[in-house]
Amino acid sequence: METIVAKRELGEGRWDKALKRKMTELSVSDDYNIAKHEWIATGEVWWSGNDEMPDWVANSEMGAGKCLCGHIVVYHFQIENTENGRIECVGSDHINTYLIMRAIAEDLGMPTDNITDEQIQEWIDVRTKSMKAEAWWKSNGTGFEMMFDGVKEIDLHFNIRTGEDYYDHETERWMTKRVLRKRGDGKYGSSDYKMASVVWRWNHPDNPKAQINTTGFPNDNLMKDLSLLYITRQAKVDILNEYKASKEKRIAQIAERKRLEAERREQRRIQREAEEAERLRIHNLPENVEKRRLEAEALAERRKQQRLINEQLTREREERQRLKDIVKANQEVETLTKNNEEFENLCGYYGVPVFDASFAGNDWEREFLASIKKQMLKDKPMSERQLSALKRIMETDGATVKQLNYLRALNYDGDMHTLSKREASRLINELQE
Repeated sequence: METIVAKRELGEGRWDKALKRKMTELSVSDDYNIAKHEWIATGEVWWSGNDEMPDWVANSEMGAGKCLCGHIVVYHFQIENTENGRIECVGSDHINTYLIMRAIAEDLGMPTDNITDEQIQEWIDVRTKSMKAEAWWKSNGTGFEMMFDGVKEIDLHFNIRTGEDYYDHETERWMTKRVLRKRGDGKYGSSDYKMASVVWRWNHPDNPKAQINTTGFPNDNLMKDLSLLYITRQAKVDILNEYKASKEKRIAQIAERKRLEAERREQRRIQREAEEAERLRIHNLPENVEKRRLEAEALAERRKQQRLINEQLTREREERQRLKDIVKANQEVETLTKNNEEFENLCGYYGVPVFDASFAGNDWEREFLASIKKQMLKDKPMSERQLSALKRIMETDGATVKQLNYLRALNYDGDMHTLSKREASRLINELQE
């Protein structure tokens, strides 16, 4: 397609001179340098390949297919003389920059000196894009669509690069991700040529620069690759069909396996429900209900008897322990009651009073005193820890409750409030004698 670039100024060639003359003739001013500023590009463009010709082309000075200069054209750009309202058309060779600059300046409200070449070119491209696309499609559209439809599936399968592995739930296999190749590599047509994806470049929805949206028609590189892919498609079609058949077979096998598994699960469910229904029927038979009642009563009675046995055993065990404790206590008291010269000497040696059962304030102290007395009579020395504990018991100020009760039982009528353990022990011995 033709690339249209606006001229900065008209030159002195045949067609440029003719345009200057015509523009001056149709202007208010007779001076071209003044007259040219009477004209402005309106933005209307018509391509001769279009079916419907606008009136402003048909009624132009030179008629359809010609520039105001008389030269044959394809693109017709509408220009207007803002001083007298005259409408004319010029071709792509004579769409002068100053005509466009004035249009841009008025649209944007900016000085013409600030308008760039890029803005001028964009103005042209915007107004000719659709017509370029229309012209291309009229000439090549049928062939392009036929080739593109014939290879797009192949392109998506072969013009790729490999990515990361992923698990494909459809085939239940680990697969390598296929990513469309966005840039070609290698020499065109060679065996190692790696083609950029045709679909990606033309109309892929994820491509912001897809040519269908930018230019409206494919560029030359895309057409070359499309043609190459089309003429070499058969071998790739066979490979692709084999791949698709294998995949479809795999998917069908998985579907059949899942169907059979679901069928077996359903059968097992039905069987379980039937078994449970039969179990409940048997469970609820009158004879079984009565049997369970009798069994429950028998179990309750056995538990009751066992509980009674356990209670009896506990009482017997407690009684045996009580008797053992009594015997032990009596033995301890007997040990603590019997004195001899050897024991009294040992008490003097350790610096403690001659103690007996009355010195014990509780069962533990009684047991401890009896144990220490036995140890002393066996001529086994006390440890510092034992002696310390013994002295703590001896050094308790007041008489024990047991001593006081014993004195009352022996009819002691003296003051007992100030009695020490030692004094209480002495009084008990005297009263017993």
